[in-house]
Amino acid sequence: MPSMQDRFYERSAHLTTLLNSDPAEAVKQARKINLDTPEPERFNLMMLRASTLVDGGALTQQQDAIEEGLALFRTLHDRFPTTNIAYNLANGIVAAVGNPPPAPSWLDHQERTREYRAEARRCFWKVAQDREVDSELRTQAWTNLANQFSSSYRLGEAHDAWLAALEIDPENGVAASAAARNLLWLYERGGCSDLTHIEAIMLAKIAHRHLDRVIQLAGAQAAEEIAAFASELEDPPPRSLHKDPFIGWVERERLTLAPAVERIDPAVGKLDWLMLPGILERESSTSGMPPPVFAMFNVLKSDFILARDLAWRAINENAWPTTGRFGDTLDYATYGPDVSALILAHRTALDLLDKIAVTANHYFELGQPPDRVYFGKLWRGNVDKATGVRALTEKVEKVIRQGVSALYGLVELAEDYDSSEGILRPLKELRNAGTHRFVVLHDFGNPAHSRQAPEIERHRREQFTQEVLRALRVARSAIQMLALSISQHEQGLEQRASGVVGSLIVPDHERIRGRDNEG
Repeated sequence: MPSMQDRFYERSAHLTTLLNSDPAEAVKQARKINLDTPEPERFNLMMLRASTLVDGGALTQQQDAIEEGLALFRTLHDRFPTTNIAYNLANGIVAAVGNPPPAPSWLDHQERTREYRAEARRCFWKVAQDREVDSELRTQAWTNLANQFSSSYRLGEAHDAWLAALEIDPENGVAASAAARNLLWLYERGGCSDLTHIEAIMLAKIAHRHLDRVIQLAGAQAAEEIAAFASELEDPPPRSLHKDPFIGWVERERLTLAPAVERIDPAVGKLDWLMLPGILERESSTSGMPPPVFAMFNVLKSDFILARDLAWRAINENAWPTTGRFGDTLDYATYGPDVSALILAHRTALDLLDKIAVTANHYFELGQPPDRVYFGKLWRGNVDKATGVRALTEKVEKVIRQGVSALYGLVELAEDYDSSEGILRPLKELRNAGTHRFVVLHDFGNPAHSRQAPEIERHRREQFTQEVLRALRVARSAIQMLALSISQHEQGLEQRASGVVGSLIVPDHERIRGRDNEG
């Protein structure tokens, strides 16, 4: 007589086969699973029933089945908040939310589902960040998180997440294909370098070489689509390695300010060539002077470049003068200008977010006083007492509905950063500690063993360095979204304007200063 475990595996294999051949029947049989059994059998049967209902419901477009499976996952997660159940809960939420429709209903869908999608991001993030989790689950969590970012035009963050998935599993063709498609979308908009196209080809070829992994992760239909996609692209040219260690570090950490997250061409003199598009002049008498938004954008870039340079130099402790003498606190803490530079790099990168909000408020004429603009608060009004919802402000909603979809990416990023449960909230809290209190970094030992004080927050230096790089990538992505938002808005103005339209192209600052040949 087969054991209880054998019967479970047999039923699981049968339902998996049905999902591929007759998903509607799989849903019917999943609903017949008796959950009135003792633990741990009940737990396993709940997982099987929930996953079959979600997957089968998605395949057959049975929303009630998806919701039923999602409810089971919520029950399981409340009792056992493990990473595995968190991942399944996130997938259930994504299936229940569905894919966003095209305009004009896109924004309505995003707003209606924003709390569910935020919950899914938190679950995927929990799994992706846990290095104790099985690598296959982590690479899928990064891939699915990237897809969520991409659906809200958080394209830089999406690319980072797809590459994180590929770092864990270089054969993850689903992540490679999605990253390639997003790069091609940006390239076809114009403004990107040829490297964007080359990088997209390289990623598509990775996906094509590993179609078996695509079938395993996303199914045969996805594999067929990727094969057709990759066959349309020529092979990329060979690339040489960078001789400059700084250039190699910037490329490896994805810290260039370009229209897309891409590799660096050694022949290009500038790493940070992301520029605003030509701006349609709104004012009649300006004496030919460029509008203030260009000065704002230049300062954003300057501050980012400085923060990145501080981080690079802080990695090399010998780059700083040893003029200071410090008392040793006997707990392996490190002190000196290199440590302060690392903390300052983190703070400077995140301070850019408020400046990005000020720039958006000015350019899109959102109407807030500049000295009262904060990145986490700009986009939405006060909480509605009846519904408990913070709706988009009227002006922000109007801009997004006019085709500036990338602005919604900034809105969502702000919520992940400002919300108490947001996946980026730890960055804000660490930034506040470095601004208003003391952050002390330790290169050995356990900081918890130090003499504690509420004014001091202690971290391992290596881990803090990773937080700095993360903050820089968040700032880079936000600047990219701002530039894309302005580009989308300018394109919309051109289409809506009547009569003769003039566009103001701002000359290159280095050329005006006579330094255009400098690298």
